[in-house]
Amino acid sequence: MKHLRTRFLHRHNLPAPPPPLSPTPFPSSWMVYSHLLGGTGFLDLDEMPIDLNEEVGSIPRNYFTQLLYEAIGESPQPANVPDPGMGDAQATATNTDTTFLNATNASLAIPEGDDDDDASSQPNEPYVGMRFDTLLEARNHYNSYAARKGFSMKQNTNRRSTYTGVLEKQQFACNQFRKPKKDDGGAEKAVPIGPLLDPVPLDEVEKEAADIASVIAELDGLDPKKRKPPNRKRETIKRSDCKAKMVVKLKDGRWEVISFVAERTHPLLWKPSLTKYLRSHHGIPHEEKEFVKHLYSSNLTAGEMMGVMSEFYGTEMLVPYTSKTITNYCATLQTQSKEGDMAKVLNYFNEQKEKDPDFYCRLKLDAEDRVENLFWVDGAARRAYAEAYHDCVSFDATYLTNKYNMPFAPFIGINRHVQSIMLGCGFVRQELATSYDWLFESFLIAMNGLAPDNIITDQDGAMRLKCGPILGRNPRLPEDFNDCIDFSFSPEEFEAKWALFMGKWHVAAGHPHFHVLYENRASWVPCYFKHRFFPFLQSTQRSEGFNAILKRYINPHKSVFDFVRQYEKLQVHILVREGGNDYRTYFLELEPWSPFPVEAHAYKVYTTDIYLRFRNEFELIGRYNVSPFGGNYYKLEPNMSFCAKYSSRTYLVIANKDEGLYSCECSKMDIDGMLCCHILKMFTHLGVDEIPERYILKRWTQQAVLGFAGPATAPQPDVIPPESQKQLRHANLNMSFSKVAKLASASDAPTAILNRHIRAAATEISQLNKSRKKRKTPSVGPSTSAPAEPEPVIPRDPAKSTTKGRTKTHRTVSALELHPKQTVKCSLCGSQFHNIATCPRRFL
Repeated sequence: MKHLRTRFLHRHNLPAPPPPLSPTPFPSSWMVYSHLLGGTGFLDLDEMPIDLNEEVGSIPRNYFTQLLYEAIGESPQPANVPDPGMGDAQATATNTDTTFLNATNASLAIPEGDDDDDASSQPNEPYVGMRFDTLLEARNHYNSYAARKGFSMKQNTNRRSTYTGVLEKQQFACNQFRKPKKDDGGAEKAVPIGPLLDPVPLDEVEKEAADIASVIAELDGLDPKKRKPPNRKRETIKRSDCKAKMVVKLKDGRWEVISFVAERTHPLLWKPSLTKYLRSHHGIPHEEKEFVKHLYSSNLTAGEMMGVMSEFYGTEMLVPYTSKTITNYCATLQTQSKEGDMAKVLNYFNEQKEKDPDFYCRLKLDAEDRVENLFWVDGAARRAYAEAYHDCVSFDATYLTNKYNMPFAPFIGINRHVQSIMLGCGFVRQELATSYDWLFESFLIAMNGLAPDNIITDQDGAMRLKCGPILGRNPRLPEDFNDCIDFSFSPEEFEAKWALFMGKWHVAAGHPHFHVLYENRASWVPCYFKHRFFPFLQSTQRSEGFNAILKRYINPHKSVFDFVRQYEKLQVHILVREGGNDYRTYFLELEPWSPFPVEAHAYKVYTTDIYLRFRNEFELIGRYNVSPFGGNYYKLEPNMSFCAKYSSRTYLVIANKDEGLYSCECSKMDIDGMLCCHILKMFTHLGVDEIPERYILKRWTQQAVLGFAGPATAPQPDVIPPESQKQLRHANLNMSFSKVAKLASASDAPTAILNRHIRAAATEISQLNKSRKKRKTPSVGPSTSAPAEPEPVIPRDPAKSTTKGRTKTHRTVSALELHPKQTVKCSLCGSQFHNIATCPRRFL
């Protein structure tokens, strides 16, 4: 090389190059005047070309020699001509180098201005001299390269400045860079021991005490409660001493590749679908994380989320991450909402008060400022309760909905469509009388002191667990029990049937919990409150059914703040269903069951759902025959052996057509607010064409809530409310964007055009919103001194507490748990953790 440089200078009579003005990375490099190449400067022969737009692997070994020969116009030596006897691999490598040189010479012009090697215009494979603006860009570039090749990378060693502590050098290596472990042939590892002590003679008593102590220690080790948890068997990454790496160094504010090794010592992935299992490639893309957040807030499981993403990608094979990755990401979302949970809830309630002036919330703190009880209700529920739905409320606190094990206590009402609605929600730390006193007090304050006419609550869950097995082991016993409870129409009749029941079933007579049921009979046997209003409700099935719906919206392990936000979604869902029922009532028609005018009148005054229940009741009139019983009394005898819901008994009805008074001993009108089939049979018998006004409850009509007069007479506002305008614009834009997205998703080119316009529109809209905010910002006037208000107390998150609800002792148990197997004990020492075959005392 030195000889070629000397001959080049002598042939063209060129003077020696001037010394460099500043130290260069290669002090012995020669400079060739670039006027031979059409330039005005000089060219460093040891420096890499700047414009390398072709994809190459590495610089050829004889590149600079070839460049010098071409500069002086001489042909190079045929050093790279492949030997005819060599294989195809050698010839292929030579052809690759030649192609690379031709491409380089075609673009060997020094660009004006910045001469840095920008990574954005460089080939996919890294090379020495490539530069990046940030370390993250360097990592992402090498990670993308590793994904295409089929291996995983990791950030390895780094170096910081001794003086400033700033990171200056970073190495990215293959994750199999470690050397394989040496095979020791199965030799046992040496156990480190301390210094040996001189043996001390022990007498027989001390020896026996030491033996007993060792046996006790061994028994404690067998105890599962004291046993150490087993070590998790984790799979580790294989080690192959792979040399693939890329080293970047901070130079002039940018990260430059100073070393790159492409050599690998292990096989690469042969399927692109397996790339998602590599450690550095199994993350969720940033643009998909927001969508996964929405799926997570909708209470979908990781498997359900993967099913949704599989539909987007076409198949689960193409999804670039696994269900475990989604699970881990959801765990990070759950961790983000751990701290300051109650403070977030309080801020959320304050925001709701600004939107809804009738929103009400109340909380109770303990001595440590931890939230002990919580209650809230929105303004729409308060108005509905006050106007129509305060006649019956269902209350049950058996469903745990948060990570604090705080039981959720909803107040459930029934609207005009026989639909469950929430009239208030509460959380209590412990199921104590004082906690429920505070909760009911808060409910009354929210409802302006208007107490519910009737309230139904759940019985203690322990009672069901004790009485359930007895009812299940005796098949005929539940039938007699239900007949005694459901078809007793007076307390005297119930007393007589209960005595017969206890005399027939001795297993129930000898059970203490059936005696407890009898003592509390006035609170759960229907005949004791047959004149109270509990519409289509004989238990807490409303609350239990509502809890089942609640499980679709909330996860029991989430925070109270997550639940409160889901509560709003559930309220919107209830309003949407109510709107659908209103539409059915006014704009859809049903075919009547009969030509009786009374049925047509019921269809006119009731909502559709109530009319369907009325029609089901009206269909039973053919199962009874009417016979006078003297005066205004009539006997209705069944003409079949059994009538659904009413058994096979005869009913007595009082009917006064002149005064419009009707009553039946089944008391369905008092319980459900709707006439029974027995009175309806008398309507057809006496020729009554319309239901008397006193027997039409307003709560079952479309005018139950004031302010709703139907679509014909409802006042129409001149201007759409601002919130409705916003929702309408949002819906229209969604439809328009959906149409454009369908056209643009056909290929990459229209997708890129659409993305470009979306970014431009987002920027313009953001600037517009900023300018509007500046115009709305009030001018700062002279400050007036005002007394500083005391800072409000920030509520602390409650600690976990043991409550009832869904705990191990109060959940529904299986038959195996009701009759567990007997525990086997050791016959030698009496321990229940082993038997005599493994007893340590046998070896003493």
